[in-house]
Order: sequence, then C-alpha cells, then structure tokens
Amino acid sequence: MERLRSIRGTTNAAALATASLMLLTACAGGESEGGSASASPTPSASASASASAPNYEPPEEQAPVDLASAVLQPGDLAEFQISEIPDDKRDTPATKADPAACRPVENVRLEAFEPKPSATDRRYALATAGEFRGTGTNITLASFGAADAEKILAELRTALKDCAKGYAGGALTFEEVRTLDAVDVGDEAVAFHLRGRGVQPQWYTVVRQGSVLVRFVSSASTGKDAPVPSPVVVQQVMKVQAAAAR
Repeated sequence: MERLRSIRGTTNAAALATASLMLLTACAGGESEGGSASASPTPSASASASASAPNYEPPEEQAPVDLASAVLQPGDLAEFQISEIPDDKRDTPATKADPAACRPVENVRLEAFEPKPSATDRRYALATAGEFRGTGTNITLASFGAADAEKILAELRTALKDCAKGYAGGALTFEEVRTLDAVDVGDEAVAFHLRGRGVQPQWYTVVRQGSVLVRFVSSASTGKDAPVPSPVVVQQVMKVQAAAAR
C-alpha cells in the first residue's frame, strides 16, 4: 500500500511538473507574440524607402505657349482664307443660363470662359473651295493653368449631358443641344451643335492641348449644315502642339 501511494505521488508530481512546464512555455510564447503586437511596428521596406527618398514635389507648370506663333496664319491651310478677328469682336460678357447647369455651354458659346484665360488669340477661317466651301469658322486660342483648362472642359462635358433638351441663354432660347463626335486630336476634345429660335445654327468644337483650349465655332450664311471643318481643327491643334514643343 505504501508502495502504491509512492507511485501515485511520483506520478502526480511528474504530471504537475509537465503541466507547469507547458504553462511556462505557453506564457513565454504569448509574451513574445504580445510584445511584437504592442511594440512599435518595424517599418516595412517600402516605408523605409519612402522615408529615405527625397521629398516629392509636383511637376512644374509648363511654360505658357506663345499663342501668336501657335495660331493659324494666311497660307497655312489650302482652300481656307485665314484672317484676324477685329478687336471689337472680342471679350463678350457672360450671360445667365436657365437652367443654371447649362452655364458652361453658354460660356463657351459666348467665349466667356470661367476663369478668364491669361492670354487669347483669334482667327477666322473661311472655306473658299472644296467640300467646306462657304463655311466660316471662328477660332480662339485661350491659355490657362493646366488644372483650369481641364476643369472647363470637364464642366462643359457634364453640362452638355444635362442640357440636351435645351436652355435659355440671355434673350435667346436654344431648343437643341446635341453632343457630336469630336475630331480625335489634342489631349481631349468635345463637340456639340446648338439650334434655337431665330438663331443661326452653329457647330462647336473645343480641344484641350495641354493648358491651351482651342474653341472652334462654324456656321454658313446659306443656312446649310456647317460642321466645324476637320482640316481647320487638325491644322490648328498641330500648330499648338508644335509651339508647345519649342
């Protein structure tokens, strides 16, 4: 009987020792893991690389394009007579639009950009021969900051969707505001058509090339359809691109 008690005691002591050892091991592991979680995390390789890299600086604004060298000149385009638009045709004041969401369309119609450009240059291209004969196109080059140029075109694109059923601009009412496929030139482009009561139908294309917006408006005295001639758009935008690359 004494021998049995001794065996049981030895067994219980061994079990207790084993359990204690397991508990100590678990606690040691928990402290190690808990220590990793509660301590400040070790910076990742990417974070360390970012910290050691030079401070990021946004790209500098591109130098303004010399509009005088970028605008179309007489002789630049076959079958088109290019002339300067007189000063008294410039800087048309803005008017209100109803609904107000159509204001960006009205601003482009009147060439009353918001914000105002830092510089402008204008030309008039009259087709004297070929398939566009009789179509006259007003061309305006307007220089902005890059962010403003993008914003103006984005707002115009949104307004054209909201105003498809027409709008009132000042004393005029436009019954049709139709978005068209734009010539694939420049960084981005938008084209549309306006038609209203007592208003000569007009076709518009606005192209952004960097920080320059190029606005084209065409019509025909005969009243026939007169979309903006694609050769005028392509040649004018190419001249802006060339001027920007200098």
